[in-house]
Amino acid sequence: MSPEEIDDTDKGIVYLLQQDARKRTVADIGDQVGVSSSTVTNRIDRLEERGVIKGYHTIVDYTKAGLGHHLLVTATVPLSEKEEMVDEIMDLSGVVSVRELLTNNENLSLEVVGRTQEDVEASLVALDSLGVNIERMEIMKQERAQPYNHFGQEFADDDEVGR
Repeated sequence: MSPEEIDDTDKGIVYLLQQDARKRTVADIGDQVGVSSSTVTNRIDRLEERGVIKGYHTIVDYTKAGLGHHLLVTATVPLSEKEEMVDEIMDLSGVVSVRELLTNNENLSLEVVGRTQEDVEASLVALDSLGVNIERMEIMKQERAQPYNHFGQEFADDDEVGR
């Protein structure tokens, strides 16, 4: 196994964390993948250090949180400035995510939220002032996500998953 690969135990741990990292204990995860809780703790630490696990994120329903204006913005920035511009874009009020795309044009996908139309417009003006060329805007209704092909599910005890 190369240093970049993760083994079946790690895959099971990642799968269970993706299902519900907040409510799962290391003892629960250990029971489901067949290792001790201290092994789970060590493995999670190692996966975080290696960048396999990049973070734990809360999924917010922006409408229920009072931020009813939710847009997906497709934009273009100069390739030579993309890295530094992404950091500046993430600092703007209303911008909640940036995805870098491997293309010359339309090379960013941004998620922008606001309480009012004016909030969103202010975010769009701020993007324009940074030199971001907005190509397209779409109103977002909802987003659903899941692990790639239920990544690692087969390495977690199926009877215990989802309890």
